[in-house]
Amino acid sequence: KQWYQRRVREEEFDANAPAPDPVEAPIEHAAFKLRQETAKYHEEDNGMITAARKIAQKFQQMAKYTKGRREILELGSTEEKSEFSSMTDMITTCKEIIALTKQIQKHADLISKNCPDKRLVMSLSNSMEPMGMLSQQLNIIASVKAAACGKYDESAEVEADEMLTINAQNLMKSVRDTVRASESCSVKIDSAGNNLKFKRR
Repeated sequence: KQWYQRRVREEEFDANAPAPDPVEAPIEHAAFKLRQETAKYHEEDNGMITAARKIAQKFQQMAKYTKGRREILELGSTEEKSEFSSMTDMITTCKEIIALTKQIQKHADLISKNCPDKRLVMSLSNSMEPMGMLSQQLNIIASVKAAACGKYDESAEVEADEMLTINAQNLMKSVRDTVRASESCSVKIDSAGNNLKFKRR
């Protein structure tokens, strides 16, 4: 049963489908690109790939929430078009994303310590360096958006959405680059020192 559930989860994403419009749906576009990257690998024995996939999915959920909020503000809609039932859910999701980025950093740190190729290690270090700062920013942005929602401050909420979009794009790019750089490093590590298996589909 667990095998079947894992297969369903992995196969429900179509990497060959058209990507969302980067202008009309920038967060969804960045999430799609990250999902495309993770779909190249089997998740078994690779916590980094699992964490990266979950980050993409959670940002997709957040994008739906912000769109639903925008309709409430602009069109007077009363329906929350999202899997979130409240702003609290969004803040919780932000914290989950931050925890997942820490998992990725932990895996990447171990890979860099065991990789003998200094050039590849430097590339990996540069790829994951923005993650810490971007995670902190995400936490702040979520708090700002929550405060704006609580005060029904439309301009502040729109500004927070713009910051969230930029943050999400940059954070998912850093995750995507880190996955690629980690795979390159893993090739140079013998099986005894490699804690992640990058098995391509």
